[in-house]
Amino acid sequence: MSSPLKRSLCLLGALVLMGAGGRASAQTYYEQTFRPWQPLHWHVEAGYSPTLGQTSKYLDGGWTLGGGLTWQPSRGTPLALRADLDYSYFYATRNLIALNEQADQIQIDNGYGEVFGLNVDGEWRTRLGPMTSAFFLAGVGVNHRRIALTQTVAFGSYFCDPYFGYCDYGLVPGQVVVASDDTTRFGWNAGAGLDFSLRDGQTFFVEARYMRLQTPQPTEFLPITVGLRF
Repeated sequence: MSSPLKRSLCLLGALVLMGAGGRASAQTYYEQTFRPWQPLHWHVEAGYSPTLGQTSKYLDGGWTLGGGLTWQPSRGTPLALRADLDYSYFYATRNLIALNEQADQIQIDNGYGEVFGLNVDGEWRTRLGPMTSAFFLAGVGVNHRRIALTQTVAFGSYFCDPYFGYCDYGLVPGQVVVASDDTTRFGWNAGAGLDFSLRDGQTFFVEARYMRLQTPQPTEFLPITVGLRF
């Protein structure tokens, strides 16, 4: 097992240990948390997404946001099926910029990476306390990754000054893409988190999930998010 993956799994385990407490049946948990009980729950989430392994040499950590739904087939089971649509944005490292400047002999000022993902996971949860539960998930998905490098150039454009009340034509800075790479790949993920009950059947959750895209050199990152389930 690679060291980045070991560190990721340690972080996932730490999330669960933070909320350790008493035990109870899965049925009791759902009766207290989701009231009245319903099979479908929507969720939204956002947070920070560090890169791991070789990916961290070319992309710095960025931000992530997403949402989805969870389907629990019956009240008495701790198992559920979850689907997520996520977007993650990363910043190009100076190393990636320098390598491409040397290879293409062009000026590169900035760059970014982004991943759009649709993932389907199995989810298992267990109660830790009267209003707290832990959940674990793992699954597969399809992800589109784009890496783009940009150059700052001057564009001719009209601009207006609302304070003095006039408009004029001039040069404004902008970004143009000088190199890019797009690929769509299968991937897998595994994670864990904690759920905290709120009013009206809603829950607040914190989650960490290791993501690995099957690109020629694996793309690895670890979204750490907070969210609302309703």
